[in-house]
Amino acid sequence: MKPQSVHILGAGIIGLATAAVLIDRGFDVTVIDREGPGEGTSRGNAAAIAWTDVAPLASPGIWKKAPGWLLDPLGPLTVRPSYAFNILPWMLRFMQAATPSAMKRSTQAIAALNGLALPAWERIWERMAWSNHVRHEGCLDVFDKPSQLAEARGGWQSQRNHGMDVRELSGDELREMEPDLSSDVVGGAYLPGWLHVDDPYELCRDLAAYVMARGGSIMKGEAVSVARTETGAIVRLEEGHIIKTEALVIACGAWSKWLAAEFGDDIPLDTERGYNITVPVPGVSFRRFIMLPGYGFVMSPIARGLRIGGAVEFGGLKAAPNWQRVDALVARAKRIAPNLNADHGERWMGFRPSIPDSLPVISRASGGSNVFYAFGHAHHGLTQAAATAEILASLIAGEEPPVDIAPYRANRF
Repeated sequence: MKPQSVHILGAGIIGLATAAVLIDRGFDVTVIDREGPGEGTSRGNAAAIAWTDVAPLASPGIWKKAPGWLLDPLGPLTVRPSYAFNILPWMLRFMQAATPSAMKRSTQAIAALNGLALPAWERIWERMAWSNHVRHEGCLDVFDKPSQLAEARGGWQSQRNHGMDVRELSGDELREMEPDLSSDVVGGAYLPGWLHVDDPYELCRDLAAYVMARGGSIMKGEAVSVARTETGAIVRLEEGHIIKTEALVIACGAWSKWLAAEFGDDIPLDTERGYNITVPVPGVSFRRFIMLPGYGFVMSPIARGLRIGGAVEFGGLKAAPNWQRVDALVARAKRIAPNLNADHGERWMGFRPSIPDSLPVISRASGGSNVFYAFGHAHHGLTQAAATAEILASLIAGEEPPVDIAPYRANRF
């Protein structure tokens, strides 16, 4: 029987988008989070709706770059020595996902989900009257090394093969579009379909307000145990409060692994620790989202200034931030934007929930109960949130989802 009440664990962008779609479909919705709407990883998101990005992190070519990255403790990809043993099982699965056949499957599945991403967001934004907070300026892929520019062309062609508009440009053409780019920039590409939001944190807060205005609830609390019941699920919170629900959605990002294990699902979920700095007065002005694939980070113009962030650090959920990684991001950004001044920026570190094949888990939990998963979106959380919400709403309502969810099932591992 179709449930009437749904509780969502996690008030990040995935959980809140899901709540907004469910409440518009008539469900009684409660979102539970230990911190509050958008206070976790979603707060420092780079703000892109990167629906044109269909390449998984695991690819045959990454092994040419990975050794050099791993030898640099401040590089685009690093593993903290104290976490090397913990991440080994994840890395072995990552190697399996990097074969040509596995990469092809992952690319197709990312493209299917991303194909739903923008229309799904536009439906939510229209209902929220939020479209004026979305910037349709496109994205620039920017390179200062000819060898990296040449390597990028294969990825651009893959995007074109999936129907995306990618226009290769010279260094001069890029500087014509963004005059603050360095004279060292040799070329890149323009992706006009890319867009980004004013501020992902404000989007989270506005989604929460939207849900509450329609009768939904947002409550603080930390789940310490979860279990199935004959009529749905039960959640015990840290302070002892017990919640019974007809349907439960687990959308806790990097903290979802142990909750899924309670329902018999062993998910190879780990966290990519991402760093950024948001500079209110950066000394440079960009209209478009700037991707620096050769350096593994981005520059995103948002309402609060310029956000510079990215890179991947595997170090778990407990280690203290290594703020030298932010200093390294700024130093590399100055190679591309020489007039950048990041002296008074706000530093931040968050936990991207990452699965080796670059695909999230969007499915019912094992055992056929009214427990559903929505986590593991890594770099595509903001991009895929609304699409994930529409898929989950269909599953919870007992309807056929808008895309084939086989690639995202929890039991695929």
